Amino acid sequence: MSVRTPAGLALALALCGFGVTAQEPAPAKKLGCPYPVDHAKALDPKEEVVARTDDYTQYRVEFTGIKDDRVPAYLYVPKAKGDAKTRYPAVLLQYGSGGNKKTDYIVAIGKEFVAKGFVVLTIDSVGRGERRKAGDKEPALGLVGEERILHYCGDYSRSIDYLASRADVDSDRLGFVGISWGAITGITYCAHDPRIKAVGSVVGGGDFLGLYTPEQAEKVAKEGSTSTDPVCHVARIAPRPLLFINVTKDQLILRPWAEALHKAAGDGAKVVWLETDHYFKGVDKAELAGSIITFLTEKMPAKERPGMNPGATPDKPGKPG
Repeated sequence: MSVRTPAGLALALALCGFGVTAQEPAPAKKLGCPYPVDHAKALDPKEEVVARTDDYTQYRVEFTGIKDDRVPAYLYVPKAKGDAKTRYPAVLLQYGSGGNKKTDYIVAIGKEFVAKGFVVLTIDSVGRGERRKAGDKEPALGLVGEERILHYCGDYSRSIDYLASRADVDSDRLGFVGISWGAITGITYCAHDPRIKAVGSVVGGGDFLGLYTPEQAEKVAKEGSTSTDPVCHVARIAPRPLLFINVTKDQLILRPWAEALHKAAGDGAKVVWLETDHYFKGVDKAELAGSIITFLTEKMPAKERPGMNPGATPDKPGKPG
């Protein structure tokens, strides 16, 4: 039996809003996507330049979210080299609990991605960053209940609607990378959006109440689930590429939670364990980001199109043929 740290116990209690899989009644019909989507809703996007460098332009953008409120975000776009009509792979990059689009590590990772030829979008989720209202109280460990989790996922879907609408984005190469809370919510989101072609989960986990049995796994695979615990959804990502990065000294995501998510994902997922803690103390973070970028780049290769030089890469698109 595992020993739960105080932080781990608090996290388990905070995640009770996920729903108890073992107590779910058998659904009358197969359940579909658990979160709201509306691809036809007008985005009404707005953009303003935040910064320009020799390699990329950073924008503050906003668009209409799933509940008709505005979703502020940072967008990083590579500067075209050679072919001004280059379409880039894109990634929706989301942070851990307590973060927002301006959090230092998420900005640093975003810059690593854009340097390698990715368009990068990081949104302020509901209650975070610019969307945090005066007087809002911080939930335990920055975590929230089921309704807000589904709101997060619905806004992730709108974020991909926005990226797919851009002329500089290759809609066949859309990825998702989530860290901690971004991974926990992102797995549930990605499971039900086939537009996401590759997924990176960093210090994420599932089965937080320890109720996911082989019988429940078979039932969920056949019928779906109303739970928002990612362990109930992760199998639906396959056969799309999925990378798990977890750590051996995690203060928040206990090893059984990480292993439960890995097991539920199936044998096709790539699992990496690092000897460090939840905050990657002592780890070269640029190298870590590079490994995730390499994974997405390899798993979302560019398809040769008329006008593209053979061998062109996202950051070196070459000249028109």
